[in-house]
Amino acid sequence: MEVRLEDVWFSYDGRRYVLRSVNVEFKGRGLHVVMGPNGSGKTTLLKIVSLIYKPTRGSVVVDGRGYWDLGPGERDSIRQHIVYVHDKPIILRGDVWYNVSLGLRLKGSDSYDYLEELVERYGVSELLRSSSRSLSAGQRRLISIIRALALKPRVLVLDEPFNHLDSSRVRMLVEDLTSMAGSSLVVVATHYMVRELMGSATRLYELVDGSLREQG
Repeated sequence: MEVRLEDVWFSYDGRRYVLRSVNVEFKGRGLHVVMGPNGSGKTTLLKIVSLIYKPTRGSVVVDGRGYWDLGPGERDSIRQHIVYVHDKPIILRGDVWYNVSLGLRLKGSDSYDYLEELVERYGVSELLRSSSRSLSAGQRRLISIIRALALKPRVLVLDEPFNHLDSSRVRMLVEDLTSMAGSSLVVVATHYMVRELMGSATRLYELVDGSLREQG
């Protein structure tokens, strides 16, 4: 799946633009990293790439078709292949297993082998029957990431996924994102330098004051 932004502008209030004339193409597979300070517009950009927000101006083209010109049914069929991981993890009431398996259940999947592998890999197996209310910030982050990885989406978009993670889990996540990028499109936004991630990136971009620039 390819997502292209053509002269995209975005404003929340109709006066101040958070994004300005963004032109970028995220092709079928690879690891694309968007760097930028807090408040630079990274979250807004990712939500446009994830087809959550409609641009104020400009076009979002998915596999050669203007996404927002399509009918609701066609948009839904495209959107189901994209998974967005929020900066602030969305965790529901219930135990950890309920939360970490939610994506697969919503997809109607009965295969949990990869999910169970991820749960073991990231060291959260002992938490599965714990209440989601008892989770630390780092554990909540892990649950949201594992839930997304288990879906193996065609497009995976992650907003500040390394916050509250220790160095060993940061390395694990970079390894898993790099592996996934061999067959999927992975877009990551972060406000600080992760050396391993920079070394694995297919493309590196910097977003400053709403303007996006590709880095060498």
